[in-house]
Amino acid sequence: MTQPTPPAGAHRGALAIALLAGFVHTAAFAPLNLWWLQPLALAALLLSCRGATGGGERRHAALCGLAFGFAWFASGVAWVYVSMHRYGGMPAPMAAAALMLFAVYLGAFAAASLAASARSLQRAFARPSTRTMLAAALCFAVCWGAGEMLRGWLFTGFPWLSSGYAHTDGPLAGLAPIVGVHGIGMLAALVAAGLAFGIETAWSRRSAKAAAAPAPA
Repeated sequence: MTQPTPPAGAHRGALAIALLAGFVHTAAFAPLNLWWLQPLALAALLLSCRGATGGGERRHAALCGLAFGFAWFASGVAWVYVSMHRYGGMPAPMAAAALMLFAVYLGAFAAASLAASARSLQRAFARPSTRTMLAAALCFAVCWGAGEMLRGWLFTGFPWLSSGYAHTDGPLAGLAPIVGVHGIGMLAALVAAGLAFGIETAWSRRSAKAAAAPAPA
């Protein structure tokens, strides 16, 4: 028996959450340097991916990842617009369109990372246990790190705003000489997955208690 598919409005809400999380993610980097927002925004992205069933996990996760990545890079590399329009003389509409297309391209790496880990993540959300959550967290961390490494290499690469750079002032900074920027990014992704599963577990328990509570007379 197949599980019911969430309504279209739920998917649109998840995409809106992912988009907002992408903008928040940018604030973790310089000049604001709010490093703690990085794993929180990533956890919000993971939570936006839950709920898709019937084989739609990867598509839903990819769309959420693309929305997140688009917002992250459209806001984080806005200097590309300034460079092309103000200093390169490109008309403003063309410069804005170029930035949007560039943000979609960069966001595709986040989409691929989410799609690759979608089945594991959904399994952990649907059947939470220490084993499924640990496996999903490790899978997501590896896929996220691989996506960032690929983004920094493909077509000569664009490593700008790699997740690890958000933690120059955070507690993970001391590990940078050992694991490098991508290692920091994977550790942060691991923390984000732990936060997402913790929030989901707490919410599920609260909902179960509310459902089990006797109705008022």
